[in-house]
Amino acid sequence: MAGMLRIHFSDRDFRHVQLTKSADPMWEVVLGLHVLTTPLSRLPARLRPWRRRADERLQGDDLRAACRLLRDLAPANAPYFPDFLTPSESSEGLSAALEALRATPGPRLVRELRLAARHRPLPGWIRRLASGDRALLGGVADAARHFHTRLILPDWSEVEATVAADREGHLDALDGGLPAVLGTLEPFVWRDSVLTAPYPVDHDLRLHGRGVRLVPSFFCHTAPIAIADPNLPPVVVYPVRSHPPRAENPSGAPAALAALLGTARSRVLHALTATDTTGAIAARLGMPASTASGHLKVLRAAGLVHSRRSGPHVVHRLTGRGRHLLGR
Repeated sequence: MAGMLRIHFSDRDFRHVQLTKSADPMWEVVLGLHVLTTPLSRLPARLRPWRRRADERLQGDDLRAACRLLRDLAPANAPYFPDFLTPSESSEGLSAALEALRATPGPRLVRELRLAARHRPLPGWIRRLASGDRALLGGVADAARHFHTRLILPDWSEVEATVAADREGHLDALDGGLPAVLGTLEPFVWRDSVLTAPYPVDHDLRLHGRGVRLVPSFFCHTAPIAIADPNLPPVVVYPVRSHPPRAENPSGAPAALAALLGTARSRVLHALTATDTTGAIAARLGMPASTASGHLKVLRAAGLVHSRRSGPHVVHRLTGRGRHLLGR
C-alpha cells in the first residue's frame, strides 16, 4: 500500500463510535465481487473455499451480466468507487439498502461518478447513469440483489457467525476502555488519538465529533475502506481477523479440559473450529446427532457455545469464553 488512512478522534467522537453487530449486506456485495475477481493465490486461506463455491455457482448469463455491471462501477483495483453503492440504510438490511440506492439523488450520482472518472476511464453506459437514467440505476440495484442472492446468501450464516465472533473478540478488550478496543482492530494501529492503517492513498478522516461506524467485513481482505465523502456519516469497513489471538495453552490442557467437561463434551467443544450445524459436528465426531445436540445444550448453558437457527438447521459457534477455554 502506497498511502495511509488516518482517522482522527476527539473526545466527543468516543461517545459516537459504533462497532456493528452484523455484516453489512451491500458492503459484502461489493467486497465479495472483489474476492470473485482476485486471483485465488492472492486470497487469504479463509476466503478460498467461498471463492471456489462462488465460481461453481457462477452459472447463467444473467448472473455474469450482473457481475460485469457491478465490476464496471466498483472494480477491485480502483482506489475509489461511488459511495452511493453502500448507503447507510444497508444497516437495516438489503431491501432498505436497495431502496435507498434506487432513490439516489441525481446531483449525488453526477458528483460521485465524476470523482470515479478521475481515477479510471468509465464505460459509456455509466455516462447515461450520470445523466439521470433511473432505469439504469434500478438495474444496478437489481444486479446487487442478484449477486447477493446467488453468491452470498447461501453462505450468509457463515458470514454472520464469523463477523459476530470477530466483534466478540474485540469487545473482550472493553475492560481497558474504547481505545483498547480500537487497538485490537487489524490492520490498524492506535496511537495518540489517531487510528492508522495502510491504504491505497494518503487520506485523513477527521470525525469532528460525529464518531464513526466501524463495520467488520467477511470479504474485506486487504486494506480497510472508508466512505470518501466527508459530508456523509463516517463509515470504515475493516477485515475480520483471520487468526484470532491465541491464549497460552499449557501442556496437558486437553486432558484437563476433558476432566472438567467430560471426554465427549470436550470433543464437541474442540470440534467447533468454525461455525457448524449439529449434524455436521455429529458426523465429524461419529456420534448420534441427538447426543451431540445434548452436549451442545450443556455447553450453551455454560456460555461456551452460541447457537441460532438458520433456516432448517441450528448453527453453533464458540463464544469468547469458549475460545479462551480452548486457548484459541
